[in-house]
Order: sequence, then C-alpha cells, then structure tokens
Amino acid sequence: MAHTQDPSRVLNRARWLPQVRLGREPRNARWWWLGAAGTVVVAAGVAMAVWGMFPVDLHEPSHYAGIMSPTCGLTRSVVAVLRGDVALAWRYNPAGLLVAADSFATLARLAAGAFAGRGPVLRVRPGRIGWIVIGLALVALEVRQQGQADLLMTTGLR
Repeated sequence: MAHTQDPSRVLNRARWLPQVRLGREPRNARWWWLGAAGTVVVAAGVAMAVWGMFPVDLHEPSHYAGIMSPTCGLTRSVVAVLRGDVALAWRYNPAGLLVAADSFATLARLAAGAFAGRGPVLRVRPGRIGWIVIGLALVALEVRQQGQADLLMTTGLR
C-alpha cells in the first residue's frame, strides 16, 4: 500500500515554509518601479557620499525624545557603504548593508531587462516562519538601535 499525504497537510506546510523562486520576465513589465527605487537610492547615496549629507532633518518626532526606530541611521549606513566603510555602516545600522545591496541588485535587474529584453525575477514568499523571523529581526534591530542612541543622535557623517 502506497503512502499518501493528506492534501490539507501539504497545503498547511506550504503556508509555514518560505518559498523562493528565480525566474525571468519579459521587459521590466511589473517590476520597473523597484529598479527606479534602486536607482534613486544609489543616485542619492552616491551624491551624499561625494558631496556630504543633505542638510534636511528627516527624523521622526520620537527620535528627539531618544527613542530610536529600526530605520534610524539607515541613510548614514548606506552612505558609509558607498564610501567603502562597511564597519561604520554596520555601526549606524546593519540593515543599510542590505538596502545598499538590494538597491544595486534592482538597478542591475532594471539594466538587464532594458538591454536583454528579459530580466531575472526573484520571488520570495516568506511563509509564516519567515514572517516570524522577520518580526524577531526587527525587534532585535530596534533593541540594537536603541543601544546605539548616543551615536545616532549625533550629527553623523559629513
């Protein structure tokens, strides 16, 4: 007698486990905006790496009370990555390394789609386990950033 699994158990397991698929799509059809966002991040980051940070204060009100969010230091971290100082980028915000890498990847995907007519697409469905890990990572980042409040409340890079 062959062993068969209950289809509802297979479907339930698929909801919990992360799924990653790599494919190709013609011409930047649905994902052009992601490449455009990557272009903006890279262009603004390079401009700030060369000429200095913009003289605009983008902090949320809780920042002035000493409450850091997971995104505090993200801009300075990306600029530090573009200046080649990965250690300083990590000090400001470890997520800046991911943002910089993702921005370059989406920019490369946009260029590949424009020149080759088809671009690679990475589809990630985190599943319930993935969302739990993401939530825990954000909480850990919040705690870490709060521990860096003295650094993050300084004027930062020039």
